Amino acid sequence: MEKRKEKVYITRDEDSDIVWIWKKPTKGNWSPQKFPNCDIINWQRENTDNADCYVFSDFKKKFGITIRTKTKKCVHISTKLLNNEDYKLFSNNPDRKK
Repeated sequence: MEKRKEKVYITRDEDSDIVWIWKKPTKGNWSPQKFPNCDIINWQRENTDNADCYVFSDFKKKFGITIRTKTKKCVHISTKLLNNEDYKLFSNNPDRKK
């Protein structure tokens, strides 16, 4: 059985312990860009509707991926993992792993 993977961008801002997963948006730019005229590297996109964030240690535990600060990567991640609510910083699922 083939596991379906989805292309996403992952980012980690400078001096941040938060990792963002940017899924394909409904409109606008897909790839997050550096915030202009800013002294530190901060990734942004017009639309955050299809984005999730994790504390770095939880992200590493769930996805097995490490990402350094100031980094943006394009990766393919299992759709099942992406749709799982466990460890997401913001989730309405009371039964998820925190």
